[in-house]
Amino acid sequence: MANPGSGEGRAFEDLDRAWAEVRQQWPDGPDPIVVLFSGGVDSGLLAWEFRSHPGLILSTVGTVGAEDLALARSSASALGLRWVGTTVGADDVRDVALELGDLLLSVPAGRRTIFLALAIAIARAPPGTLVCGQGADELFLGYAHFRGLGPEERMARADADLRQLTSVDWPLTVEIARRWGRTIQAPFLDPRFIAAASAIPIGQRGPNPEVKGLWRAWARSRGLPEPLASRPKRALQFGSGIDRIWKGIGPPVR
Repeated sequence: MANPGSGEGRAFEDLDRAWAEVRQQWPDGPDPIVVLFSGGVDSGLLAWEFRSHPGLILSTVGTVGAEDLALARSSASALGLRWVGTTVGADDVRDVALELGDLLLSVPAGRRTIFLALAIAIARAPPGTLVCGQGADELFLGYAHFRGLGPEERMARADADLRQLTSVDWPLTVEIARRWGRTIQAPFLDPRFIAAASAIPIGQRGPNPEVKGLWRAWARSRGLPEPLASRPKRALQFGSGIDRIWKGIGPPVR
């Protein structure tokens, strides 16, 4: 538990306040909420915070034997929440890639499997409003490229990452969802939550030494069980096995 008078305590209070305002937009009504769930800290915190919603479903996709499917199953069981796991193969990956077509062409080749994996998660999710944990890595410096940077470099890189996400990557994600007639939302990208997180000094948000240490500590303060709060980051395209399949089914989209 953070000391209320400490920097961490003040950060938690500000995050709690902002999150309470964001959460009010999601009344516990009958319409299903589907969390795109890997079993890690970001999607795990969303699942935890929405656990009282009667229509909550946790959804995970992956290839046979994918790490995400196994971890998500055990995490959902630990939370006591409804979980749907969907196994996908080469035909599913190919079909979704063909459907995306022009949208994938707008993405640099090295990043296409990120959006392909996300598109497959969206396309195969159960009916309902989709919710994902986008934003936590940008706001709390979860990427490997933050390691070894000084405070000014971290701030510049964090600002660039957030601009990339909000101006390019997230709009593309919303458009991908529309291809399947779906609505997707990212509560951590609500302007009120971004403002609260961004006001925390970069030295507190950065890896010092635990990656996303403040974020994980806040998740623990919210009650998220320890196995989820401490789980190492693994990118969706790798944890789901989609990257491996995409590399094996033919030439990339050009």
